[in-house]
Amino acid sequence: MFGKTLSAFTLASSIILSSGCAQPKYIKGENGTSGEQSQQESKATCANAFSVSGYCVTWNWETKPTASAMGSLVFKTYRLSSYDQTPIETDAASIPRLILWMPGMGHGSSPTTVTRIEVGTYRASNVFFIMPGEWELKFQIKEGSEIKDEAVIPITF
Repeated sequence: MFGKTLSAFTLASSIILSSGCAQPKYIKGENGTSGEQSQQESKATCANAFSVSGYCVTWNWETKPTASAMGSLVFKTYRLSSYDQTPIETDAASIPRLILWMPGMGHGSSPTTVTRIEVGTYRASNVFFIMPGEWELKFQIKEGSEIKDEAVIPITF
């Protein structure tokens, strides 16, 4: 009798244990996070997009400009994977330009210099705002003198 009870207990325990999830949350994925967490982190949004191509652009100050010194920023162009919305860094058709524009005053600032660092990553130097106020960062892709694509990001400086 004891043997039948032990066999039934063993069988029930095996069924319960084998019906658990495929990847427990305590098991780390390839990048050191749990599978659920890494999947959520890999998805991106496209808050700032070029109007024609739909490529996305993000940017960060490398050196923030001051009232007396020029700064620089690094920006990335990418597209979202149609499969899982992960970002795929992508070069623009040509090296984008960065125009600093003050829409309320109808003028810009001194020209910036943009260089390619690696696929989809660029540095804009000589960034200088001639006065405080509402500005736009105009990331432009040009062919000759014609603007083919543009992403406009408002900022206050």
